[in-house]
Amino acid sequence: MIRFIGDVQGHYGIYGRIIGSGPPSIQVGDLGIGKWRRGKPPDRAMARGNHRLIRGNHDDPAECRRHPQWIRDGQCEDGMMFIGGAFSVDRASRKEGYDWWPDEELSAAELRQIVDLYLERKPRIMVTHDCPEEVAGIVMSRIPRLGPSKPGISSRTRLALQEMWSAHAPALWIFGHYHMSFDQVLHGGREIGTRFIGLAELEFRDIDLEARSRRAASR
Repeated sequence: MIRFIGDVQGHYGIYGRIIGSGPPSIQVGDLGIGKWRRGKPPDRAMARGNHRLIRGNHDDPAECRRHPQWIRDGQCEDGMMFIGGAFSVDRASRKEGYDWWPDEELSAAELRQIVDLYLERKPRIMVTHDCPEEVAGIVMSRIPRLGPSKPGISSRTRLALQEMWSAHAPALWIFGHYHMSFDQVLHGGREIGTRFIGLAELEFRDIDLEARSRRAASR
C-alpha cells in the first residue's frame, strides 16, 4: 500500500498529519521546498516512515536534489516511473531564485532521454507532477477560474508526457499540479485505457499496487 499525496504548498502541519497516520507515501510535487516557504518539511518523519516526493514547479530544483527523500526524474521501480517539474503560467509575477526557477521543467534533452526510457520500460504506473497534453486540456476545462485562453498554454513537459502516453498506455497515471480532484479512464482513441487520478491540494489516495498488479496479470 502506498499513499499518494497531492500538492502541499508548504502546509507542513497538515502534511505531517497525513504522513503520520498512514503507510509509506509519495508526494506528487509542490511540497514547498525552497526559500519562499517559512519552515521546513518534516524531514525526520519523512525518512522514518519512508515518505518520498517528486519535484513540482514550485519546488527549488537544487534543494530537491539535496533532499534525501527526493525521487529523481526518470527513476523506475516496481513498475512505476517518476517525472517531476512543470511550466508555471504565472512565472512573470514570480521572483527568480526565490519562488521560480529557470529549470522548473526538465530540458528538452533530458525529457528526450526519459521518453526513450519510458518506451523501453513501458511502466505500469506513472507518477508525475503534470500530465499529458490531452489530459491537461480536459482537466483545465473543468476549472471554472481559468480563462478560455489558459488551456492553450502548453509546455515541453506536457508534450513529452503526451508522446509517452500516445506510445504506451499504463494502467494508472497519478498527477497533481492543477489542485483539482480528477479520476477518469481515458483512452486517447485507443482500445486500452489509462486511469488518470489527479490529486487536489492536500488530497491523498491509498492504493494497493500489489493488488492492481495481480488483477492486471490475471487479465
